[in-house]
Amino acid sequence: MKSLRLLPITLLLLFCGSMFAQMSGAPREFESTSQIYDELRKFLNTKEKDPYEIDWENVKGSPYLYENYKLAQFFVGDKSYGNVMMRLNTYSDEIELLPEDGQEMEALMKVDNSRVTFENKTLKLMKYKDEEGYEKQSYFLVLNDKDDVQLLLRKKCVFSPNEKALTANQADRAAKFTQYDRYYISKNGGALTEVKPKKKEVVKLFPGKEGDIKKYIKSERLKLKKQKDFAKLVDYIATL
Repeated sequence: MKSLRLLPITLLLLFCGSMFAQMSGAPREFESTSQIYDELRKFLNTKEKDPYEIDWENVKGSPYLYENYKLAQFFVGDKSYGNVMMRLNTYSDEIELLPEDGQEMEALMKVDNSRVTFENKTLKLMKYKDEEGYEKQSYFLVLNDKDDVQLLLRKKCVFSPNEKALTANQADRAAKFTQYDRYYISKNGGALTEVKPKKKEVVKLFPGKEGDIKKYIKSERLKLKKQKDFAKLVDYIATL
């Protein structure tokens, strides 16, 4: 593991210093930005290398949940490790830290029971089973605020390298990132169950509540492919 290359002190003070002191939940034992980074070092590693040499000037799409870095607070359990500028790379499935110019980027290691909060949103590291049934860990965006029934979103990102045309009648295909939404439901903090944003898929997960769920979808005119509508439905289900 490589040590964190610290951001210039002026940049750190601008983004972290004053806001850290004001944000609720910030641990009072941290008296300076350097102490925040001292605490974070044990959770950092050099980010994984891209398997392809990516021409970022010509690639289409983006691997990031949000393109810009955001001030975020890192937790393990209930313990906070301070606020720094971060963003989620959905292709490498890593939370990257804003690097110093010209320096190698570093990312958070995947630590059990960890989460990142930013702008009233939460990314949780959770276990799930992939399409082949293997257990993995990934970052999930929490879409609703009920603990007994939670709706979570995992962004799956696929990179397609550029391809040269095989014939004169074909065009070259540019490299691109493509993100796909994968929704999951967790009941009472239990295992995640993947669910498609469709009425018939949701009602199967809640036997005995089918009628109430269908009525609510109809009365509220919910479109489950919209994240807000899907989260609203799950909040309602938690009240049944």
